[in-house]
Amino acid sequence: MKIFLLIFFIIISISAQGQDLHFSQIYRSSFLINPAINSFQENDYQFVLQRRSQWASVTKPFNTTSLSVERKNFLPSHSYGTQFLNDVAGDSKFTTTGFNFSYSKLVNISETHDLSLGVLFGIFQRSVSYTSLIFNQEENRSDINFWFPDFSLGISNKLIFSKITQLVSGISLYHLNKPKQSLSQDNNVRLNNKTNFFSSLSYFWKDNVLLKPTIFYSYKTTEQEAVIMLDAKYFLAESEISLSSGISYRWKDAIIYSFGISNRDVEFIVSYDFNVSSFSEATNNKGGAEFVIIYRWDMPKKEKTKLPLECPKYM
Repeated sequence: MKIFLLIFFIIISISAQGQDLHFSQIYRSSFLINPAINSFQENDYQFVLQRRSQWASVTKPFNTTSLSVERKNFLPSHSYGTQFLNDVAGDSKFTTTGFNFSYSKLVNISETHDLSLGVLFGIFQRSVSYTSLIFNQEENRSDINFWFPDFSLGISNKLIFSKITQLVSGISLYHLNKPKQSLSQDNNVRLNNKTNFFSSLSYFWKDNVLLKPTIFYSYKTTEQEAVIMLDAKYFLAESEISLSSGISYRWKDAIIYSFGISNRDVEFIVSYDFNVSSFSEATNNKGGAEFVIIYRWDMPKKEKTKLPLECPKYM
C-alpha cells in the first residue's frame, strides 16, 4: 500500500503542471479569488501570511505559503497589491515560486452600490527535482525549471442593503494567456483558463454577532470546485477582541473547520480539512492544516490646519 501511495503521489506531483495553488481559506486572499476585491478591504493596508500543509499522513507534505501586502486607495479609487507564493509538492519537489501584482479601480455607482475592476499579473518559476525519486531502471535525468507569465482579470460588485447587511460578489477569469507548462517542451501542455465566481453576505445578526455565508465556484476545463462556507464572529463586550468560528464544505472532497481570534489590528485563524473524498481510506480522513495571520492598519490622517484670519482694523 505504501509503495502504491508513493508511486501515486510521484505521478501527481509530476503531472500537476496544469494545477493551481490551493488554499482552504480561499477568501483570505484576493489574489487567488478575484483581484478586484482589494478595492473593498476595510483598512488602508493589509498584510496576510497564509500557510497550508496537506497529505502529511500518507507522503511528504505538500506545503503552500503566501505572503502579501495590499494598499487600498493609494490614489483616490486606485488600489494595488503584491503577493509572494511558494508551493512545494511531494518527493519530486515539484515547486512553484513567484509573484503576483494586482491593480483595481473602484467605480462608485451610487451611495449603496460600488463596482470594482481588477487586473492581475504574475511571474512564476516551476521546477522538478529527480534526486529523491527511485526508478526501476537507471535514469539519466536532469532537473527541470522554467519561467512563465500569467495574466488574469476580475470584476466585483458591492451592494449595501442597510447598516447591518451588505453583499460582495464577483467573477474573475484566470490564466487568460494560457502559459506553457510542459516539462518536455510540449507546447500543447498549458495552464488552462479558469473562471471563479463568489458571493459573500455580511449580516449583523445582533449588535455583537456577525454572520458571513459565502459560496465559491471555480471551473477549469474538466475540473470543478464548489465550496459553501459559513463564518461567525462574536465581538466581546467592552473589548476590541473578537472570536470567530467557521465551517465549510468543499463538494465531494472535504469538511473544513476554522477558529480565530482578533483585535482591532491583528487576526489569527487556523483551519483543518477532514477528507471525505474517495481517497479518505488512504488518508484516514486527514487532510490539510492551515493558518492565516492578518495585520491591518490605516495611514494617519493629516488634519488640515486653518490659518487664523486677520481681523481688519477700522479707524
